[in-house]
Amino acid sequence: MPSDITAIFQSAPNTQILHWLVQGNLASSMSRAVRFWVILGIIYRDRLLPDLFRYPDLRNRLYSPQHPTSEKLKAESFVNGCDDRHCICAKSLSYWLHLTEATQPQLQAFAGFDQQQCETELSQLPFATVHRSLRTDLEKLSQLGWLKALPRGEFQILPVDLLPQLPPDIYLGFNKERSPSHLHLANSWLRQNLSHQQCLDLLVALDTISIVQPNLELLLDSLSELLIAEPIGDRLISTHQNLPHTFVNLDYILPPEVQDRVDDYHKQLEDLWHTADSGVIQFDYEMIKPNSPNSQKSSLVKSTEFARFSSRNTQVTVYPVCIHYLRRAKYLSAYGIDPDSKMTWHNYRLDRITSESLKILAWGDRAVPKYLKQLRNSGKLPTSQEVEIELHKAWGFKFYEEPQLLLIRFSEDFARWYVDNTVRHPTFKAIAYAKIKSLLQKAIPNAHDRNAILAILEQRNPSDHYYQAWIRPNDVNIIQRLRDWRPNGEVLAPISLRQRMVDEATQELMHYLPDWR
Repeated sequence: MPSDITAIFQSAPNTQILHWLVQGNLASSMSRAVRFWVILGIIYRDRLLPDLFRYPDLRNRLYSPQHPTSEKLKAESFVNGCDDRHCICAKSLSYWLHLTEATQPQLQAFAGFDQQQCETELSQLPFATVHRSLRTDLEKLSQLGWLKALPRGEFQILPVDLLPQLPPDIYLGFNKERSPSHLHLANSWLRQNLSHQQCLDLLVALDTISIVQPNLELLLDSLSELLIAEPIGDRLISTHQNLPHTFVNLDYILPPEVQDRVDDYHKQLEDLWHTADSGVIQFDYEMIKPNSPNSQKSSLVKSTEFARFSSRNTQVTVYPVCIHYLRRAKYLSAYGIDPDSKMTWHNYRLDRITSESLKILAWGDRAVPKYLKQLRNSGKLPTSQEVEIELHKAWGFKFYEEPQLLLIRFSEDFARWYVDNTVRHPTFKAIAYAKIKSLLQKAIPNAHDRNAILAILEQRNPSDHYYQAWIRPNDVNIIQRLRDWRPNGEVLAPISLRQRMVDEATQELMHYLPDWR
């Protein structure tokens, strides 16, 4: 069954649809994009024109009888010269787009408008134009494959299955509100491309990972609707076969109400990344940091106390690049003004954003840092590919920090069952005891640290198993992995990370010793 593209004309057009209709450059083609959407709706949704039609047929459907038909009038004459204030020529872009406080910033970011430019654009009257412009629209639609141009100024309506088809990402996620028409679009695409069993397999797989990718919700709804619509007999016969036998449990620690808020942020970012020029975002963020210990207390007393933390809210203005799902939460990697007011990279945990929604700034907005504008103008804005390259270089998601050598020791038995033949990172690999000295000479320039590690190494058993990796030593995921290996793994390098493990292990021990005070 062919996918029904006419479903995109069932509700108000969104930014992605308009951008796709005019093949990009929405900023200079907003009025034309809306005209395309209206004209195609008349032709394919409402079926108000014959299979063969001329421009006057469309003109008479669009405009009221009082609208001037002269081909010689200028655009301004159509508004002033039309006696019907309900004529389509008097309807502004705002009338067609139905923008809300949530969707207008997306349009601004997509088209690169600031607030004033956007309001000016939305006041434009797309059909208050000369008839020659609409004739040109029909010719352009034929070039794009929506109509067939014939001799003597005629246009032929095409079968629905021959019309241009939306890319799958717009099919399955072009609108947050999943209307019946959007489900119909997705269902049509699925019927055309997947078998019944493939739909079942896909439903089970996607249901598992949808918790970290909210844009999959529409596809899940469509799959469920398709499977429910299957004949009851078929469902009963295959029920046992189709029960899932493999489960993947993603340890997502957020309560449902926080998950919903995080998913809203995620959806906003996905929509922004689908725009032609992406954009800059601004939000309030809660920074949480451990307090320095009270220096007036003895070290023994301090070691029995839990660490204390403080938080502060701060505003950040950044260029968002990509999202990671790490150790039970989602993080946004972004470049811009970080919580310490520095122009740099930072990973932001989405559940610690305190703003009701992300504020999307147009590139012309004064709040956009000058350096980000310079990067954009020179075509050097950071990309997710750059992040991926840095992640490949070293283990840990603080990819913007300098890598350091990790050297860690395991007992032979523990390594055999829990470390050997596991993949942690491309740089994580076993190293023979005899080769460690030359490795330290190359990888650790600080002579004091290098000698300290060598001194420790001389006291260790050469038959133990040793592993090396390049890591970002301050990354929380690295710290948590090393904690998981404790006490079966000993960090030898870097010295700073070894000392952290010593401090943590000592503090833990003090919690469990008898009360000596």
